[in-house]
Amino acid sequence: MQIISFLFEKHLDKTVLAIAIILSILMLSADEDSQINSARGISSFLFYPVNRVSAYFTDMEQLKEENLRLRELAATLHHERERLTQFREERNRLRQLLGFRKDSFFDFIPCEVTTRSSNRFHHSVTVDRGKGSGIKVGMAVVGYRGLVGRVVQVFGSSSRVLLLNNKSISVSCLDKRSRVVGMLNWERGNLFRLDFIGREEDVLQGDTLITSGFGKILPKGFPVGTVFQVAEEKTELSRRVSVVSMTDLNTLEELFIVVGGRDWDSEDIFNRLDTVKDPAM
Repeated sequence: MQIISFLFEKHLDKTVLAIAIILSILMLSADEDSQINSARGISSFLFYPVNRVSAYFTDMEQLKEENLRLRELAATLHHERERLTQFREERNRLRQLLGFRKDSFFDFIPCEVTTRSSNRFHHSVTVDRGKGSGIKVGMAVVGYRGLVGRVVQVFGSSSRVLLLNNKSISVSCLDKRSRVVGMLNWERGNLFRLDFIGREEDVLQGDTLITSGFGKILPKGFPVGTVFQVAEEKTELSRRVSVVSMTDLNTLEELFIVVGGRDWDSEDIFNRLDTVKDPAM
């Protein structure tokens, strides 16, 4: 190593020339495939810094384009939020004029599934939230896409959630489009049927079902499933409506417990949103 350092320090040009000659002789003495591979290796080594700089500027351009798209999206969401706020105020005024009771929307406590109990007739999960978090029996539990079950047992730091895919659970549902009401019951896997739907009632393939809120067991408005088949019964006056769950009930990991309602005219959530810096500004 000392000799190589000495040669590069004292005779840099001659040393580089000698290395180039040696490499050229080695390449000329090799077969054609080896020459091509060697040439590729040397060119990759020599042009590596250039390629890195080029990739850096390419990444920068992509980031600028992505940043521009995100700004446009943020601006759109900002205007959409303003529009929804106006709708909310208009809705509140109309409900007040009509004498309707105050509507509410809900707070959610996130939780993680810690254990899962599953057999042919009973499906439930245990989550890492209990009495210490204000959880109570009967509270609805939802996933990212819709309702998954309700709390049936509460312990100090955990709770047991009975899932929708149990024969003992029936959920009163509304067709989101036509407002037809039916009773959702589990059949197998993530498949359900919507009972008590007459031949003349308006339920179509692709319709979304939401909780009706009837009976006040489960809150109104949470997505439950999608209608994937509507068939006429041969001997009955009703129709057979098959439904697939919004959420895959066999792969639950993170859930949200619905812990209570909040009046529509509460400014809390909007005040919290106002504290978030608007990227479109």
